[in-house]
Amino acid sequence: MPTLSASAYVVLGLLEQMGPTTPYALDREIQQSVGHFWDFPRSQIYAEAARLARRGLVTEDREATGRRRRTLSLTQQGRDTLADWLTGPAERATDVRDEGLLRLYFQRDGVSDAGEVRRLAEAQVEAHRRKLAEYEAILATAPPRRARGVAGAGAADAGAGAGSVGAAGAAGATGGVGAGGGVVGAGPRFGAPQAAALAFGLRFEELAVAYWTEVAERGMGSVDPRPGRG
Repeated sequence: MPTLSASAYVVLGLLEQMGPTTPYALDREIQQSVGHFWDFPRSQIYAEAARLARRGLVTEDREATGRRRRTLSLTQQGRDTLADWLTGPAERATDVRDEGLLRLYFQRDGVSDAGEVRRLAEAQVEAHRRKLAEYEAILATAPPRRARGVAGAGAADAGAGAGSVGAAGAAGATGGVGAGGGVVGAGPRFGAPQAAALAFGLRFEELAVAYWTEVAERGMGSVDPRPGRG
């Protein structure tokens, strides 16, 4: 079987966590969970679902009447494919697409106005602070970590909060900030793997805030990693 895209595994992974569900529910889940670190346009859900169905990894059932909604379900072959991917090596390094860094890169050394660079850096500080606050709000809604060695603790972690946020929650990942600024809580399946992914986001945003703050306050030269000239 040809290699699947990472986005295809997003669909497989969420179907494994959520069970049979509609593309609409998948889209909401993505926006509140893996969408924080993996860009996934809504239109891609339908395209990936169709490809996965052709390969026998998911099934697609459509209502005969009414809204004729489609429901996607994971097949056993799909579960096996997902399991192989989860235990296999990660073939790609992190793909960084940061407009702030892109703008910084194209500044003209010795020519660009220091005030322009400072304004760019200050805007980036605020942007990363907002994202950091979003992640901190997700953490605030997450169920507490269970003590190791407690009977049934793993199952309790996986199911903590079940039913508290329903389909709009982040089943298997993080929560998010809903429309109108209300915090969407961590979903009914928020355990150690999801918390570890959230930790990466928190640390990344903290690093970004510190980096851009230094550029704003001390200029580009302060973060230049090259050895100094004698």
